[in-house]
Amino acid sequence: MGDESDRRRFLRLAAGASLPPGLFMVRSGRVIPRVIASEDVLNHIDVRIEQITGAYERTPIGATSVYLRRHLPAVRSLLAEGGHPTAVDARLHRAAGRLAALWATTRHDLGDIPGATAAFAEAFGHAEEARDRTLQCWVRLWQSSLARKSGRLTSALALARAATSHVGAGSPAASRAAAIEARTLGALGERAGVHEAINRAWRIQGTLSRAQSGNPGFSIDTLHMLTLAELSAAAYVELGQPDAASVYTDASVHHLDVAGATGLRSMARIAAATAALYRHHVDEAEALVTEALDISEHRPNAVMVTRTHRFLADARRIAGRRQGTNNIAERLDTWTLPSLPSLPSLPR
Repeated sequence: MGDESDRRRFLRLAAGASLPPGLFMVRSGRVIPRVIASEDVLNHIDVRIEQITGAYERTPIGATSVYLRRHLPAVRSLLAEGGHPTAVDARLHRAAGRLAALWATTRHDLGDIPGATAAFAEAFGHAEEARDRTLQCWVRLWQSSLARKSGRLTSALALARAATSHVGAGSPAASRAAAIEARTLGALGERAGVHEAINRAWRIQGTLSRAQSGNPGFSIDTLHMLTLAELSAAAYVELGQPDAASVYTDASVHHLDVAGATGLRSMARIAAATAALYRHHVDEAEALVTEALDISEHRPNAVMVTRTHRFLADARRIAGRRQGTNNIAERLDTWTLPSLPSLPSLPR
């Protein structure tokens, strides 16, 4: 009964509702929310993180942000209050790290790179405190991707390689790290390095259990072969090898459609379209990009915008101006990314 009461109190704090009198304590003349972090509360937080993570690709970014704006400040408040047993503090840091990482991802997906950078730094700090090695690796890989996108390829490669130091060599995170490393090596034009890293990623993936593979799409702890296929295709697109990219996109697009992973379905089509474009199959390429925009229409994001603009630039360079590419550009101009408010400040 006590645990259930604690959870209700936590939920009200997370929802920003008026709080019952027993939920406050006075410190230095100021009233601060106080929640006892019971096992029930901690379990509830973990479940919500799993739900938000699992639904990330299928949920509009604005809706995801609503959940995060409720839960991350509440967990921060619990940590700021202190006085918890060491094991409870570790679980709270783990929760805060994962919530901050998810918040960083929403910022990235809406094109707020400074906001994403700051939130990933917070996430890594919490992961260190919690000894959440998988999250440390995952955040380092995101930081690598941000560095690559900003043109800091040497830093991107160092971050991708450093990420593996946090996890076991046969883990899903190690496989993802090898694929992210390959993406940067592709941008550097290191053909042999890309092949080696992609082969390493697939060797690891082949040893993973069903639980370690999980489901296709967005994940922190697992890596499905269809997710790895999209990462592999992106590395070969970066390298300028469309035939190698097509090996992965041709094998994965249909299966991703069956799985219903919105982001991966769109990204795989953009990669396939770029590969088709490089082979001068322009009509096929335009059709694939149009399909990608159809899939992501309910969930517009800056990643799709950036990749589509990159496709359009390549298409105009290779095939000149065409009605198909003009239609794609006009449609992209109608996309409006949601505007997310900042998170509430930490209690002082």
